[in-house]
Amino acid sequence: MPMLDPGAKLQAMVDGYLKGNIDDGEDGVGWLHAQSPRMLVDIDGRRRSWWAPRSSELLECLRVSPQAPAAVKAAALFLAGADGNGRTRQAALQRMDALAGRLTLSSALLRCNDWVPEVRVVAQQVVEVLLSRCSIDDVLAAWPLAVRLQDAQRVDADWRRDTLEGWLSAPSQRAVLGGLLVHRDSLTRLSAHAIAFDVHPERVAIRARALRDSDPRIARMAFQDLLDEGDPSQVVEQCSIALTAPSSQVRASALRTLVAHEVEGIDVFVEDALFDRARAVRSLAAFLVRQRHATPAIELWRSALAQQTAGRWRVALEALADHAVAEDVALLRSLYPRVTARHRRNCVRGWIRAEGGAGLALLRVALEEPGRSIHELLTHAQADWVAELDAPRLLAFCHDGPSPVAQTGLLRLLPHVPLWQHLELLLDAVPQRQDERAWHLRLVENWLRVSEGYSPLSAARRQALLTRLEHGGHDLSNAMAQRLAEAVRQA
Repeated sequence: MPMLDPGAKLQAMVDGYLKGNIDDGEDGVGWLHAQSPRMLVDIDGRRRSWWAPRSSELLECLRVSPQAPAAVKAAALFLAGADGNGRTRQAALQRMDALAGRLTLSSALLRCNDWVPEVRVVAQQVVEVLLSRCSIDDVLAAWPLAVRLQDAQRVDADWRRDTLEGWLSAPSQRAVLGGLLVHRDSLTRLSAHAIAFDVHPERVAIRARALRDSDPRIARMAFQDLLDEGDPSQVVEQCSIALTAPSSQVRASALRTLVAHEVEGIDVFVEDALFDRARAVRSLAAFLVRQRHATPAIELWRSALAQQTAGRWRVALEALADHAVAEDVALLRSLYPRVTARHRRNCVRGWIRAEGGAGLALLRVALEEPGRSIHELLTHAQADWVAELDAPRLLAFCHDGPSPVAQTGLLRLLPHVPLWQHLELLLDAVPQRQDERAWHLRLVENWLRVSEGYSPLSAARRQALLTRLEHGGHDLSNAMAQRLAEAVRQA
């Protein structure tokens, strides 16, 4: 077998150390360079917990491979820097300052939280050197690991604050700070904004962008900075921007602030907020409408629904479901067959709120909807339908309109009727038609499935039930009557 040149041997050694992470024949060096900071942390932890005896073979191979590609050497140094032997980690760090790049900077940042003090000291020195030598792209790629040090237990907090954050705060690093403000990692953006609000000359513009950041922590930080540091004109201008922020908390805070400043057009802002996608913002707007003695919010929601106002009626339906009263039942019932399943759920939710529970009329409509969403609403609503469901209505459920879907839904809900009241209802039912008999049998079998659950039963009621079952006060076969009687006796 031909001898491998030192560079190829180093590449093979890196691939060997990454076995289990990469497929056979895959380029381990390229794979390692492509990993995210979070994955590098995971690789570092697994490498340090490796059971095999530690050695400095990677470093020795590096020593005899000066012509190996820089990417291969950086990968080898990263793996050596994650070794379980502190001396090996320290020796790897001491070689990294000559090989500036994302992977070596990431390794040095990880070692700043090393459990060996001597390794931490060397890592800090290497980080300082690499920051001065790495490209902006390499720093941006590795910086999430610097942010991770904020919560690290062993890192020197003073060094992190004075050196890392101090370096990033310098005017010469505006390009790096600017890149971190739009970094894909939200925690990295959050950390960068905290620094930018203190030192960046374009604070106002940065704040305006941050108010619309997808991470609510950043948006809230920006809004607080606006309140603390913005002049009155900036507050009004940027609060108007914040009304469309992704964060509902920021939108609500902006609305409160604009109302407090009594800005021109505030009534329009408040009315628009009544149709916000977030319940908290809508509730705030409804309160402000009452406070300002304007048209009640519920009337505006009804109007948007009645007119099917584009861009508003869907939110209006959700809002009305939160605040519906008895007079809204007719509107909600008329909307139900004309909207999608998602919005039918809001129709049912509002109907339940308006009536204070789920009546039989609602039940017959809502049970036609397949899926669990509406059934969960019915399950948790006050079951007013129980008082309305008598034996004739129960039997007619199989032929006077409800579909098989609704019948199955009713079978799932009937166990919510008190157990012995449920049985008495079944005994009162006298089927007159063949389809009613088949349906009645399903109802009885359904009761038997839940009859083992505990439900208090007085001696008098027990005797009355047994008397009916044993003396034919029902329309059941003898075998079924015996099964029900046995269930009563065992209760």
